Amino acid sequence: MAINKDNERKALHCAYTAGTGGGKSVAVQYSGHMPAAPCLAIFDPYGDYVYEKGNPKNRGFAGKRVYHYYDRKSFAKAFFNAWSTGLCFRIAYMPRKPSRDEMLWFCELMWHAADGNRRLDVVIEEVAKWCDTSSKEQSAFGECMTGGRKFGLVMHTSFQRATEVPKTVLSQSPYKIIGIQEARADAERMAKECDISLDEIAKLVPLTYIKKCPGWGNVEALDLRSVFD
Repeated sequence: MAINKDNERKALHCAYTAGTGGGKSVAVQYSGHMPAAPCLAIFDPYGDYVYEKGNPKNRGFAGKRVYHYYDRKSFAKAFFNAWSTGLCFRIAYMPRKPSRDEMLWFCELMWHAADGNRRLDVVIEEVAKWCDTSSKEQSAFGECMTGGRKFGLVMHTSFQRATEVPKTVLSQSPYKIIGIQEARADAERMAKECDISLDEIAKLVPLTYIKKCPGWGNVEALDLRSVFD
């Protein structure tokens, strides 16, 4: 059970959306929303953060090694061991058969670990695949989104299609990173959510984004095309 509620903690949840090849995972790593030395747990069903020394395609998380685990028991043990040290870590759960149940189990673990005296960054990759509604999410995942702030959770959710994610994700994420959109309906939803024009979204190219910050009309450009130069 989450402990040490702190209502003064700022809302830092961030949603990242872009079509295929738009650079969602790059934005998660390099948009400035992750501490340099995080306590980081990732639901990484497709191995986006696998680390392989010398392989530019497997850079881990921002060039740092991420330790992956493939079953619940080994991940839970490794996570709690890392969390109990009080030191930074980067750890991922990569279930052999990804599903909504696996994502919800992961979120339940995060909720039980949450401590309002500490920050725990949590990444959920391809969140739309694990949600069965575009309305309110009533689950362990929804609880992390709505109640996690005061218990130190910072949720980072990535997805391709904005029309397929629960409204809970967007309403509870004061920060939004919008990359290229492949469908007009998705672009329209993000334009409405962020009070920007469709033309602004249409001009985006891979690894360029619109960053929405808290407050009406508070948007800025984000360009990560040179991040690997």
